[in-house]
Amino acid sequence: MRKRKESGLDKFLRESMEEDEEFKSLFLAQVKQLPISTQLRVLRNFRGLSQAALSKKTRIVQPEVARIERADANPKARTLERMAKGLGARVEIVPENVIPLMAAQQVRAQGEDYFDHITVRAR
Repeated sequence: MRKRKESGLDKFLRESMEEDEEFKSLFLAQVKQLPISTQLRVLRNFRGLSQAALSKKTRIVQPEVARIERADANPKARTLERMAKGLGARVEIVPENVIPLMAAQQVRAQGEDYFDHITVRAR
C-alpha cells in the first residue's frame, strides 16, 4: 500500500498532537465540526494514505473515495462505515445535547490520566 508523502503541515500537526494533548484535543474538536467528507479527508491525510491506498484498503474504487471527500457528495452509510473502518475510525451519530457531557467526560479522563502520571513520576 503506497503512503502519500507527508507535507510540512501534516508533519507539524502530527508532531504537535503527539507532544501536546491540549493541542490535540483542540484540533480534534475543530475537526469534529467539519462536514464528514472533510473529516474523512483530514483523517486520511493524517494517516498518511493516498486515495489509492485507502481505495485498496477498503475496496472502494479511488474515484468513489475522491467523490466522497468532496463536500457535495451523498454517500451511503455503509460506504462511510467502510471508509471510517479503513482509517481506524468509526461513524457515530450523537445528539447535540449530549456533546457537552461527552466533552466533559473526556476532559475529566485526561485530567485523571495527567494526575496519575504526575503521581507515578513523583514517587
